[in-house]
Amino acid sequence: MKIAFVSRGNAVRSIFAEVIAKELIRQAGLRADIYSAGVSPDKEVHPYTIQVLTQRGFPAEGLKPKSIDGIPYEELDLLITIGNEAKEKCAFVHSHKRREVWLIDEPPEALEAFRRVMDDVEQSVRSLLKL
Repeated sequence: MKIAFVSRGNAVRSIFAEVIAKELIRQAGLRADIYSAGVSPDKEVHPYTIQVLTQRGFPAEGLKPKSIDGIPYEELDLLITIGNEAKEKCAFVHSHKRREVWLIDEPPEALEAFRRVMDDVEQSVRSLLKL
């Protein structure tokens, strides 16, 4: 299974999705290739993203925003765009087997908002993986 999560900047939502999916898959003893990227990658992962992941016990070291150019679209089983901008900018991609759109907005600059977004992303990932 190969899954890609794409958002605007790959600094918050798609990073949350990548890290959570990788960890849940690892804990379940399963194997999958998980990617994340941004249609307009930020220069760095948002500090609140790192803080919330760390507080919740997820690995956060070495994370950095990535471009959509690094995703092997032709090999994907599932492409998940998070937010309208990613949905619109990834409309050209037709080589994956399945596509989903998650309408989770970027959080405002408040730590509690980042926690809520992580909760929403985690719930979506768990539902996707049926965990």
